Amino acid sequence: MSFSDDFSNNSDGFAESYQRMADTILSIEDRGWAPLSEYLGSLNAFSLESLHSLASELCEKVDGNPLLKRGLGLRTSYVFGKGVEFDGLSARVRELIESDNAQSALFGSQAMAINEHSHFTAGQFFILGDVSSKRLQRIPFGEITGWVTDPDDSEFVRYYRRSWTRHSEESGGVPVQVSVWYPSDLYVPNGSFVRRIKGEPVDSSKVMFASMVNRRTGTVWGVADAFSAYPWAYAYNEYLKDGSRILKSLAMFAWQLKTRSKNAGATAAATIATPQSAGSTAILGADMELSSLPRASSVDLSDGRALAAMVASALEVSVVTLMSDPGSSGAYGTAQTLDVPTIKAMQARQKLWEAFFKRVLKFMGARNVGIKWPKMESEATYRQIQAISLAYEAGALWEDEFRNAVLDELDVVPLHRGISPMAKDKVDGFSSDSSSGSVVPSKGNSGVVGQLSNSDNSLRDMDAQSTA
Repeated sequence: MSFSDDFSNNSDGFAESYQRMADTILSIEDRGWAPLSEYLGSLNAFSLESLHSLASELCEKVDGNPLLKRGLGLRTSYVFGKGVEFDGLSARVRELIESDNAQSALFGSQAMAINEHSHFTAGQFFILGDVSSKRLQRIPFGEITGWVTDPDDSEFVRYYRRSWTRHSEESGGVPVQVSVWYPSDLYVPNGSFVRRIKGEPVDSSKVMFASMVNRRTGTVWGVADAFSAYPWAYAYNEYLKDGSRILKSLAMFAWQLKTRSKNAGATAAATIATPQSAGSTAILGADMELSSLPRASSVDLSDGRALAAMVASALEVSVVTLMSDPGSSGAYGTAQTLDVPTIKAMQARQKLWEAFFKRVLKFMGARNVGIKWPKMESEATYRQIQAISLAYEAGALWEDEFRNAVLDELDVVPLHRGISPMAKDKVDGFSSDSSSGSVVPSKGNSGVVGQLSNSDNSLRDMDAQSTA
């Protein structure tokens, strides 16, 4: 069988594969995915059942698709990579958020990664809080099966319905379906909460905290971050698979032999089949032609980078960091430029989480909570030391703050309390006409800027002196 015959037999498969890829991009329809129109409950909203199905599919796809998994990791590390700090908490509230329950549900580093995963694949995240004990419980989106909104505000939810399977000792281990309504933490009724909704009980001893992302005006539910990225991630995956198949086909055959008769073909086949050493010569008849086939390197898999760029755009991250590859340009500056809008987008997500944390902390009894997010950018160590030193010389930092900041930046474990005697002597002996007392690192030159320290004031004082 010649290469041309093999490729011809597979051409229909390639065409079908690319047609399926195009259909996936346009209608999100492949391997059990329903057409997009079926997910739309109305012209402006997704139905709850469709969002449940979509979230289930995305959870599976994210775990198995490298680009989506990498994108989730990038977003999570941007938002929660350096943690979050809470200020102004009382001892009681501090004890509550540091409990094992609160750490595993919301405030722990692992919990934050899990919760952001819910935003990524479902577009919503739920926490159930016990009013008396302040115990927190993470609720899967699939268990949210109903809601009641304000009669005059379709975006404001008063009650959420939770349905789940309960396995209890009272039922002898037999699974029992349970449905309960919980009031939203944002809903404050004029009187008391209603007792039943559609014949099902309302449990006002607990409140439901909900967080949605990518919401539309007039809707209740959010949309998953990965929703717009998945079709392109699938298309890139198909591109790589089909490209690999072509490369494998090209690698199977190195030469093509053309003959003008059946007997010549049989003779040539026997000749070519005989093992030859490297550099051998092929002696062919006048009616035979031997030509090389295209090299395997003629197929460049990097041509599909545009598909990966669409995934990066949908996830609001840089394609350079998403693929861990600078591409053909190899430009570090390009990665840095693309990183600026990414940081802005992740800071917006931090603000969303900040509002959610404040709601939960208020529920726990905290007032005037301060939430601080460490900087996302990672500057070079020497630049950080320069900035810290300048702040110290400007009087913005105390000596102990200056020392702690430097130790933290250099990742040095402090063995003594307070600043060292040698450093204190230098600071005490500092004067405007001495260049040895500055703690600002030298730039290594004496250009027009010079050192950013008071040691340059001597030039100003000399200019002010009379020359008469």
